[in-house]
Amino acid sequence: MFLVMESEANWQKYRPCNEPYTGARLLEGLPYIYGKKGDFVVGLYVYLRWVDDFVDERKDLSKEQKLTFLKRQSVVVDNFTPEDILPMEAMLNKLPWDHVPERKIRQKVQIILGSIVDDVEHQGFKVRSDREVRHYNWRTIQPVMDGLFLVLNGKPMHEDISIMKLLDAYMRIGGLDGFGDDLSQGVVKLPLKNNTEGTTSLERILEEYDEERYNSEKVKNLIKIYSNVGGFMKLDIPFWQKVACILYAGEVLVKKGLTVNRTSSLKRLGV
Repeated sequence: MFLVMESEANWQKYRPCNEPYTGARLLEGLPYIYGKKGDFVVGLYVYLRWVDDFVDERKDLSKEQKLTFLKRQSVVVDNFTPEDILPMEAMLNKLPWDHVPERKIRQKVQIILGSIVDDVEHQGFKVRSDREVRHYNWRTIQPVMDGLFLVLNGKPMHEDISIMKLLDAYMRIGGLDGFGDDLSQGVVKLPLKNNTEGTTSLERILEEYDEERYNSEKVKNLIKIYSNVGGFMKLDIPFWQKVACILYAGEVLVKKGLTVNRTSSLKRLGV
């Protein structure tokens, strides 16, 4: 069975300390502040990164096999232990679930898995409208943030529309940065004009997202992040967490502003 090929749990590879952003790496300090809750955050982060990379990097697997894998993870997240349990699945089961609001967190993880399923189902350059992209972005990132604060603070963050706009823009910048990677997997995470259903071609996508359109989308979404960053101050979270979110957003603005460009992204596609 294809799952047996994933026989070794490469824990260190997926830890937050290996992320490029200081804000993400700071997650490594949570166990020192929050104890078991912090351990839970790091462990869940590792598990979700593993699931996402498994689906993205296993080019030897068919679309159906990837969906089977994700269906299996949905069952594991529901607290079922398969007989042929994989190392990373076993790690998920061993997290300190008794220190967090378990039912709500499992629901959040299921939503995140659903967004990964959505990506797999859109392979073959299946087109999403601007509205579909926005909703996909929210389903992907909002449960991550809300789940983080739910674990640490015992309550949701109670975001407003400014935060939702910021999260959508953050994901769209990520879509521009990962443009080539996504296209290499047959996925387009950016909306296309006058084409809101069915599938399209790589040539059609590259033609629409030429240098001018790519840069225009980059600037527009960086501005949207900047103009909505104040929304973090309205969240129902401790002040230091608000400051950390603002600093992370600032780091994203600087790094993405300097490094995101069409030429570099398409090198990963081989164009």
